[in-house]
Amino acid sequence: MECDYHFQVAVVGGDVRQIAVAEALTGIAQGVKTYGHPQERLPESVVCCTDLESVLSDANVVVLPISGMNDSGMVRSYQADQFIDFGRYLNVLERGTVLVAGSLTARWLEQAVHQGLKVIQYAEDDTIAILNSIPTAEGAVQIAMEQLPVTVHGSQVLVIGFGRVGATVARTFKGLGAKVLVAARRSELLARATEMGFDTVVHQHLTTVLGKTQIIINTVPAVVVDREALNRTLSDVLIIDLASAPGGIDFSAARELGRKAIFAPGLPGKVAPQTAGRILAAAIPEMIIKAVSS
Repeated sequence: MECDYHFQVAVVGGDVRQIAVAEALTGIAQGVKTYGHPQERLPESVVCCTDLESVLSDANVVVLPISGMNDSGMVRSYQADQFIDFGRYLNVLERGTVLVAGSLTARWLEQAVHQGLKVIQYAEDDTIAILNSIPTAEGAVQIAMEQLPVTVHGSQVLVIGFGRVGATVARTFKGLGAKVLVAARRSELLARATEMGFDTVVHQHLTTVLGKTQIIINTVPAVVVDREALNRTLSDVLIIDLASAPGGIDFSAARELGRKAIFAPGLPGKVAPQTAGRILAAAIPEMIIKAVSS
C-alpha cells in the first residue's frame, strides 16, 4: 500500500495492538496521531497527543480498539483499567468521517449514523476473528494449565459454541489429547463438529453432560450456563468464558456455588499482543481505504 491517501487518522485508546495499527496507517495516510498511548512506545512516524479534542478536530478517520466503546461511551486506554470518555467527543466528528471500532453499542451506532459518520465495526470481520481465534485458543490452554491440578491431556472438555472461536478452541484442546465435546444450537454446526471428529450435544440437552465435564469453555456471548446449569457441574470444574462482555456464565451464581469461573475476553492482546497487532495492522488499513474511496 504505497499510495498516499489524503486523510488524517486519529488512533484513540487501545494497547500495543493499536500501536501496530497506527504504524501501519502511516504508510497510507497523510498523518497519524494517537491519544491514550505512552509516547515512548510509539514509532517516530506517529504523533503522540495529550488533547483528545484537538486530535479529533482534523481527523478524517478515527480508529478505536477492538474492544470498541461501551454504552457509557468509554474506550479502553493503554492500561486496561483506564478509560477514555470518547462519547463526550463523538459530536465533534464531521459528517463523512470514518469511525473504525471493534464494535459500537446500539446507542452509539445510532448516533454515529445520524451524525453522518461512516462506521466500520471490525471485531466480527471474518479474517480478523478467525486469525484471532488462534491466540484465543492458546490463551485458553494456558489458563487451563495454570488452574488445573491435572493435565489437559485426558481431561473431559466441553466447548459451548462452534463458531470461529469455538472450532479453533475445540481443535486445539483435542490436539493436546483432551476428550472434547461440542455443544451448539444449529444443526449445521453440530454436523461440522461431527465431521471433524468431535462428540456433540444439542444445546437443549446441555445439562445432561455438565456433571461429567472437568473443563467448560464458553464462546457464546449470552448467558448459557445459569444457576441451574452450574448446580449440575462438578464441584472442582474449571469454567473459562471467552465470550465478549457480559459473557455467557452467571458469575454471581458461580461464586456462590464455589465454582471456579474465569472471565477471559480479549485474550489475543494479552497472550500474543504482537501477533494480534499484526493481524489488525494487516486488515484495518484495507478497510479504511475501501471506506474513504467509496
